[in-house]
Amino acid sequence: MTDARFEQEEQQLYDDIRAARQALDLFLDSRIVESEAILKPELCEKSMYYALGRAVLLALKSVMTFQPADFDVAINAMQHTVQLARNIQRQSHSSLWFLTSWIHTGLTPEKLKQMRPLHRHAELVYAEAYLLKAFLCIIHDESFISFIREGLHIRQAYMTYTVLEKYVLQVDEENTGGSPPDDHFRSGVLFGMGAFKVMLSLLPRTVLRLIEFIGFTSDREQGMRLLQAPGEWDVYKKTGEMPSIQGPDEGLRRQFCDMLLIAYHVLLAKLIPVNDCDDPLAAAILSYNLQLYPNGVFFLYLHGRQLFSETKLDEATEEYIRAINIQKDWKQLQHICYWERGLVSTLQQDWKTAAEMFDILYMESNWSKAVYTYFKGVALYMHALEEKQDAKKRHSLMTQATYMMKKVPGARQKIAGRSIPLEKFVARKARKFIEQNNFLLFPDLEVTNAFGACEYLPLPLLRSNIKRIDIELSALDEIVDPYYADNICLGHFLRAKLARLTYTRSEDPTERDTMRALQRESVDKVFSQAKHVRLDHYVYYFTRYENARMMMIDGRNKEAEAELDIILRAADKGSYGIGAGPKAKNKYSLEHTLVFKTHNCKAELQRMT
Repeated sequence: MTDARFEQEEQQLYDDIRAARQALDLFLDSRIVESEAILKPELCEKSMYYALGRAVLLALKSVMTFQPADFDVAINAMQHTVQLARNIQRQSHSSLWFLTSWIHTGLTPEKLKQMRPLHRHAELVYAEAYLLKAFLCIIHDESFISFIREGLHIRQAYMTYTVLEKYVLQVDEENTGGSPPDDHFRSGVLFGMGAFKVMLSLLPRTVLRLIEFIGFTSDREQGMRLLQAPGEWDVYKKTGEMPSIQGPDEGLRRQFCDMLLIAYHVLLAKLIPVNDCDDPLAAAILSYNLQLYPNGVFFLYLHGRQLFSETKLDEATEEYIRAINIQKDWKQLQHICYWERGLVSTLQQDWKTAAEMFDILYMESNWSKAVYTYFKGVALYMHALEEKQDAKKRHSLMTQATYMMKKVPGARQKIAGRSIPLEKFVARKARKFIEQNNFLLFPDLEVTNAFGACEYLPLPLLRSNIKRIDIELSALDEIVDPYYADNICLGHFLRAKLARLTYTRSEDPTERDTMRALQRESVDKVFSQAKHVRLDHYVYYFTRYENARMMMIDGRNKEAEAELDIILRAADKGSYGIGAGPKAKNKYSLEHTLVFKTHNCKAELQRMT
């Protein structure tokens, strides 16, 4: 091509990027129809960035609807984007490169320096679309062969990102005054590599060793720096000065960096123990983006989740309701907030609202029918237990709860050919409900603990639930029940957890001493009764973890590490044997969840010491 033709195509490239940026801004502000109108299918036929923008929207929609037809459309859109980027790549690579690119990328920082901006963007878009297409295929296709094939595609995209990152870092270090990469390209590279490094760093060490062997690397600290750079949040951490409101030419992927940073500090860091959670930074990034997108469902949801994690349940609910009412075009975006409202209502013991939220999700969402059904069944069951005045209403609620529980096992699904651990858990609990003649002990606390929401109980609710547990545990001693050990261990595990949370939040020295003693008593009770457990073997291992957390608070780090090692050795060796009956030798419920948390807890412990 002539220089004039290159300049013309590159001008068109930046025009397309601005259009994609405008569509992204509209989408993030919940103006979805206007966003979709910009990314017209006819414009996506030849434009790499129009195609990428439309493919991302379709991918998001498919993940939310979980409909096979939506996955097919999104995957085809990603494949079309890959092909458009590949066509541009051909202008800067030899034919030999395309014959060998399945073995290695053949890309180097030196080659990137010699490329025109159009070709560099093609490399980036190719890696992005290839990666997203692989993730969609893994979710959509349940076969193990698909999992392996797309895993190789993810590795290939990752290797491209590593070269793009080296190029950006080299240009920054050399500072020769030449033609530096534009902010759109830079933000895309930093987002891709930052996301890879942070997410990989959360994996257990055993998995990390495997993926590092095949070429992946993880570095959470470096990943965080990469994600903070496009929005200048690294500068904010040093100076305290908020970045200026961005213009249309600022990095296209900058908002994705911000969203991942908020999600890490507000969501992930609360669900798993990490010692680098930065709540002030998350609040600053969230405030900045709410200024840009005051009606943005994603940022309103994240703000609600921030309030939720601060145990401000009523304020969180108000934010979720606002997010639900602010847009009606994609009801799947509303489902995220319905889920959060259901969790909050369950914690607040507002059973009517909880049942309503999970019923909406069951009717409209395909994410997990089994989980929605179980949560609704729990809400109806707890409502029935509290209904003391109207026997007819109580019977009706119990009948509905039983009906929902019976539906749970049949509502399970698979991803990448594998059962979903949380769905297996609720299916087991539903079967236990039927086996115990329509009875479960503290099912609300148990299931919110499994989904990481129990941590957010405010202090008054922690105290009232501990009293409730004490009453129920006293009553258990008067009942002859084959599942006595299961129930007594579950009750004491939950009491140990709530006692620890109360201890960490209370400012009353007397209450803190009481909670410490209560926690120790409950842990000892679980350990003494665990050998008799018939079904809920997971409680023993989760109590070990709970014991380690309290030891860390007390500064007994070596003892805490020994507790965590018990959990990890059982998983590594496949040696269990806790409880009664043949199932005691099997894996326990939510094992992967606990091992994941334990690895990160141990890493936190090692950083502390």
